[in-house]
Amino acid sequence: MNQSKTAIVIDSSANIAPEIVRKYHFTIVNQPVMFGKHVYHENMDIDSDEFYRMLKLEKYHPTASQIPMKEMQEVFSNLAQAGYEAALCIGLSGGLSGFINSVSASVPAIKDLQVYPYDSGSILAGVEKVAILASHLLDNGVDIHEVLHQMRKYRRQTQAYIAVNNIKELQNMGNISNRTSLVGSFFGMRPILTINHQGRLEMVGKERQMKNAMEAIEEIFDKQLVDHTNLVVTVIDANDVDRSMQWQSTLKAKYPGMQVESRQIGPYVGTYTGSKAIGLIWSPKL
Repeated sequence: MNQSKTAIVIDSSANIAPEIVRKYHFTIVNQPVMFGKHVYHENMDIDSDEFYRMLKLEKYHPTASQIPMKEMQEVFSNLAQAGYEAALCIGLSGGLSGFINSVSASVPAIKDLQVYPYDSGSILAGVEKVAILASHLLDNGVDIHEVLHQMRKYRRQTQAYIAVNNIKELQNMGNISNRTSLVGSFFGMRPILTINHQGRLEMVGKERQMKNAMEAIEEIFDKQLVDHTNLVVTVIDANDVDRSMQWQSTLKAKYPGMQVESRQIGPYVGTYTGSKAIGLIWSPKL
């Protein structure tokens, strides 16, 4: 698919399944993760299993780094040589990563093709779904500016909530909007986070047990629900497949006909959430 002359470039933090990447001819750029001074690139040097194993054993807390813009310019140059005239570059929420802002700043230096940076304002499935929407629109000959407009509309209808298993993970982060006022009261709790309108993580609640945190997220979903048959809901988890599968089964039984999927939180986003986090992302069905 995506028979247009506009390539779709996505950073690896979306953790899109290989078959989806192949189907839509996405170009994936691999984000770097650091343990101490050692740099590992998603999908190349480190996968999710290895990341969560290292998270348990390493003395250094991992940090999310950023792809050098020189590498991105090489990606765009290769796409131009392959016959593309433009590239739509979709990144993790700019409130969590400087990637898409750096791409935007480097656009004037890219001479080989026109680059359109797009801040997804989301993570994981929220990035994947908006990329698939863009692919469908481009295949149907929709002008790139209208594509961007439709992507922004879709972004406003996408919600993401996640329960983090350990407050210590949040203490290592500087990009939670209300971190200073809330962290002290969250010890021994399971913080519930969302991505706010600024694209930053925001703590919206806390529960003592992960089960209760999941129920709280589901209650938020229920309150926002209008027509479940028109939604796709993705259960996201950080190395907690069993709990994810149980939640998927619960959602399918509770909302017959609703499209329920799952995605694992990969290394890059895992630097923010830590292990055993779990959440929901929902958006209109494509």
